[in-house]
Amino acid sequence: MHTFTYGMIRKIFNLATYGALGMEVIGEENIPEKGPFIVVCNHASNFDPPLLGTAMRRHLIHFMAKEELFRNPLMGWFLRYVHTFPVHRGHIDRKAVIESFRVLKSGEVLGIFPEGKRTRGGKVGPFHEGFAGIAIKAGVPVLPAAIVNSEFLPKKTGPVRVIFGKPVPAPAGKASDRDLVKGFSDKIRDIIIAMQNQYKGDTK
Repeated sequence: MHTFTYGMIRKIFNLATYGALGMEVIGEENIPEKGPFIVVCNHASNFDPPLLGTAMRRHLIHFMAKEELFRNPLMGWFLRYVHTFPVHRGHIDRKAVIESFRVLKSGEVLGIFPEGKRTRGGKVGPFHEGFAGIAIKAGVPVLPAAIVNSEFLPKKTGPVRVIFGKPVPAPAGKASDRDLVKGFSDKIRDIIIAMQNQYKGDTK
């Protein structure tokens, strides 16, 4: 029953993203055929999770989302139903970290918006570096993704696009190496900014 209902939810989101919004997906060939890996994306709109989730058609993404979204009982139930789990911001949430490793150990896909909040004006805000430490410790690649023109949805201000870059292997080393973690986080952020700048206009 759960599989059937989730399939129906996905079809509804497909109609909304591909149909109503005319979402374009670029770089789909860069998505690994199987997990585990972490998909990391910029964040400008509440539409971003369904856009990213439907753009990645062959995988179910286990999103990490701010704990505040789960305080509404109905919203909390729905988010958990679609495999989203909470994270408390402002400090290391050990429960969320454990769940992240569980997802990856199961060969699944972990989805993170490392800005930790929506960033306006077509910019990419500073990254929280936790995803980089998780990737290094788990030894999994990071798939950089960029979403453009989602900020004012459902009002369209330009072509809505989800762009996937090539997977970036986690560097060898320890997650306790702060310079290594920061360097890897900065590298992913730079890739996402470059993709966003390349594809945010009217032409591909």
